[in-house]
Parts: sequence; C-alpha cells; structure tokens
Amino acid sequence: MPVMKVVRPIFIVGAPRSGTSITTWALGQHPNIQPMPETAWISSLGVGAYLSYLKGSERGQLSHLSNVEFPLASFMTRIGSAVDAIVHDVFAERRLRLHGPSIADPNWAPAGKVAESPMQIQRRASDPKRRWVDGTPLNTFFIWALAEMFPDAQFIHNLRRPDEVATSLESFDTVGAEPQALDQGLETWIAHTENAWYAERGLGSGRVFRLAFGRIAQQPEALFMDLCSFLGEPYSPDCLLPLCRKLNSSRVDDKREQNLELLRESPTFLRAQAVHDLVDRQPAGEQPDAEAWQVVHERFLDYCRDRSII
Repeated sequence: MPVMKVVRPIFIVGAPRSGTSITTWALGQHPNIQPMPETAWISSLGVGAYLSYLKGSERGQLSHLSNVEFPLASFMTRIGSAVDAIVHDVFAERRLRLHGPSIADPNWAPAGKVAESPMQIQRRASDPKRRWVDGTPLNTFFIWALAEMFPDAQFIHNLRRPDEVATSLESFDTVGAEPQALDQGLETWIAHTENAWYAERGLGSGRVFRLAFGRIAQQPEALFMDLCSFLGEPYSPDCLLPLCRKLNSSRVDDKREQNLELLRESPTFLRAQAVHDLVDRQPAGEQPDAEAWQVVHERFLDYCRDRSII
C-alpha cells in the first residue's frame, strides 16, 4: 500500500458552551493551523464510512472488501485522507472568496477593516496552515470514528462546570440557536462530558489535552503555550488575539448564581456535579486506558446498530 501523507487535525470536544468556538478561532490564528467553522459532515462521513465498510464485508468471500480481508483501519484512514484533501480545497476557495486573486501574491497580508479583525483565517501569505482545528461539539459522540480516520489526530477536551453550561444553553436563543431548559442542558452536559472523558482516558494524555474553561480568561498566555507544546507547534502570540472578544456569548453572567441556587436540590444537577467531580479528579494518564477506549467504541457501535446508508 502506498505511503500516505500524515494528517494531523485537531478536534475540540466536550459540552457545547464550553469555549469551543473561541478555542477554535484562537488556535486558528496560529501560522500552521486553519480555523474551521463547525462541520458535522466529517463525523457524518465517519459513520457512513464505517457502515459502508460493513456493507462491503457482509458476505465474506462474496463481498468486495472482505474478499481480500481489507482492514477496517486502512479503509478508515483512506477516508480520513480524502477528508483532509477536501478541507484544504475548501480552505483555498474560502481564501480566494474572502481576499480575491491577491491572495496568490507571496507578499500578501490582510488590508483595511479585515486586517483589524482579531480573527483571520490567514494572517500572512507565508503561513503554511498545514493543519486544521474543528470545534464542532457534535464530534464528541464520534471520537472513535475520528480517531480511526485520523490516527495522528489530537483532541482537546474543554471542561466547564455543568451549571454554567446549562445556564448558557438556557439562553441559547440570544445567539440564534434552540434554547434548552436547565435540566435538559444538564443532560446535554453529562452526555458530552462523559464521552469526552472516556475518550480522554482511552487515548491518553499524549492525544487528548484537558482544557479547564477558566484558564481561557484567567491564564490565556500560559494556556496557549501549553496547548502549542501539546500540539508540537511553536508558540504564536497571535493565538491570543481573539480572546479580547466573546464569541457566541449568550450574556448570562448575572443568571449563573441565581440558577446555581435553584439547581442545588435538582437530582439532575446532583448527578451532573458528581460526574464533574469524578472527571475533575481523574484526568487522562500517559498510557491509554484500553477499558475506557472500549466504552468509546461500544457507544459508537450502539449508535450505528440497525443503521444503514442504503
């Protein structure tokens, strides 16, 4: 089999309203990392790829893939390479539409009002942008497929307190999204956080970085130095530029303490808080935890069970 290009995307996982957008844009200012809008199609393709592999292997010697015992891992990695090519194609078109033909000039740099924005898709013509960061919270449920498609991918688990996430989701309509009642928001937090935590332990600290939400505001420079070190990239102060503005803020600072009082006796909140305390006490170790990874795999298989794309 031909040697394939090493593809090293970065996926930010965890509960929505946990700083996934601002972390995506901040890392996207790095010369070697392009910021992605929320995708969803990549996880969708991962599910479809897995189901397609099953379809191509369902009849043993009579099926195209199983006839030669073509490995699932090789199949998924091939799909990942195609995704990476599409991502770079889309990025090239995005650059062209935003900046016009001048983007081809090796001396190009953003001009006018665009140059004043702290969030750029590219800051200099010389920025290689070989890697990309995807901050789609939905990816949290499909980490097994993403890790299969991209064996060299790295993940960042953004962890925020459940009451803060639930309060933010309650006012989600202020940014044009569907709001969630407090208990529903807590269930959303639990589902995302448990999945991210099992993946964190299953892949180990070399593949997953635990990002405590409070560090974004309290220790931004130290945080992004740590992140760049984890990613194997030189630190770039450009990563701090978007932190001067809130992205998708639902403006609920004044409601958090009020809601925390309301939630203290809620069974759902007590369950969420227990999950938070457990996750907080047990970050990933250096060595991957096979049992935790098996949970991630089983949850993915449960999602795929009884599904077919044709």
